[in-house]
Amino acid sequence: IDGLDRKLCPNTGTPVPGGFEAEEVIYLIKKIKESGRTLIGFDLVEIGVGQTDWDSNVGARILWRLSNLMVS
Repeated sequence: IDGLDRKLCPNTGTPVPGGFEAEEVIYLIKKIKESGRTLIGFDLVEIGVGQTDWDSNVGARILWRLSNLMVS
């Protein structure tokens, strides 16, 4: 989550100004898979807790997308 643009997860511990959009991350992982490499796992960490559930919602959606990529 730290590598995403701060607007997506503003409560992460170490936000990155100008970080990745979620679609850019998904695109990169798709390209890795298309290159013939085998992904054996991934790690999704640093989801912060704020006044709303915004960060956890973004994290859950990215986790869902990554999990689907792993089984596709």
